[in-house]
Amino acid sequence: MSEQSPKQVLDNLSWKSSIVIALCASPLFFLFALLGDPGRGRAAAVCAFVIILCARIFWSLRRHVLFWFALMIAIPCQIPLVVLNPWTNRDYPGVVLLPFALADFAVVCGILKLVEKTTRGGRQATDTNPEA
Repeated sequence: MSEQSPKQVLDNLSWKSSIVIALCASPLFFLFALLGDPGRGRAAAVCAFVIILCARIFWSLRRHVLFWFALMIAIPCQIPLVVLNPWTNRDYPGVVLLPFALADFAVVCGILKLVEKTTRGGRQATDTNPEA
């Protein structure tokens, strides 16, 4: 089975897989709603959705330790976004949350793209070295 590039994965992402990712992220919303703060729950679910989506896009890097290390760095970086921002309990339409989600997506994808360049560059350097 050949590995797909991140662009191919993003192009092949279906609505079914998006629903599955949303269902995986939704327990955070329900946890915060149970604790009485659905605004923060919505933000936490969006952040979890972005992390899972980015991990899915760059899943071909899963055999590299640096991929998992980058995810372990990116996940705690989401906590201040959720906890420190004053999310109200108003019902936000998706258009209002979209800029936050896109900025979060850009940061996490940027980190994973850097991991991709680092791991692919290292492998190419060892493949072309005749003395190794």
